[in-house]
Amino acid sequence: MKIPSGAFASSSLRNRLMRFSAEHGLSLDLIGLAASALLVHLIYVLYIDPTAGEALRIAAASGAVPERTPAIILKDLEQELCIILGLWCVWLLAFRYRLFQDEGYLLELDFLGLDELSACDQAALDGIETKLAEAAAAQPDALLVRCLRLALDRIRLGGTFQEANEAAAEASELHLEILYSRLSIAKYILWAIPSIGFLGTVRGIGEALGKAGEAMTGDLSGMASSLGIAFNSTFVALFVSLVLMLISNALQGREERLAADCKQFVSSRLIAKLSALSRAAQGAATGGPSNVQSTAAAAP
Repeated sequence: MKIPSGAFASSSLRNRLMRFSAEHGLSLDLIGLAASALLVHLIYVLYIDPTAGEALRIAAASGAVPERTPAIILKDLEQELCIILGLWCVWLLAFRYRLFQDEGYLLELDFLGLDELSACDQAALDGIETKLAEAAAAQPDALLVRCLRLALDRIRLGGTFQEANEAAAEASELHLEILYSRLSIAKYILWAIPSIGFLGTVRGIGEALGKAGEAMTGDLSGMASSLGIAFNSTFVALFVSLVLMLISNALQGREERLAADCKQFVSSRLIAKLSALSRAAQGAATGGPSNVQSTAAAAP
């Protein structure tokens, strides 16, 4: 397959973002936290707090329990904290899993020109190295490019094709291990959000017990409002946690598939091609048929 024109065209803004993410990871995380807190708090100040306050005033004037609208469900501090942490977790997952970098299309292309190779010599290896450099310029820190480069370096140093394949496989596994270690903050947030919801539940039940005297006199509005804090905080925390777990597991599966595809690409495309050409060259040098040539001769 020939490389489509412009296949390696990349956005300079995307490349700068990727370099900044690699060099200033902590700063980027703090920017995400600040942006999430600012955005959510603005929504609360401009919409949720005024809407919920008006609904509570109307309910208090009529002696009724306010209707469970979205503003009433989200009005308390625990819910706001859960949403802030949820947005921040999405930010962390996006940069940890490099959602802004799409390298999957490389797996479908013959961007190394393997189909055009006719020999496994120094010139062929130099040509592959040049194409790898072009791919690295378009996709900085691409896992496939790193695996291919490690395999090629091992071959250049006199290693066997099996050793080159193992080096690429180890790079893929190391990539996943490093990724999982960098996800520690996101994993903590996934645990913390339900805990914050539980804290809201405890606070709401405590307030409801403090208003038991009002309930004995027939005024249930105070107790109902406090119990609403308890149930709403748990509801929002569990909902946000379920959504984040879905996103996290989907992205983890995506990254694991990419690592497996990279190992498969190296073994079935690069190593298989170079190994076949090497066996063919050895067979021609010794005057005997190579495995590839024998297979071709046996084919009908």
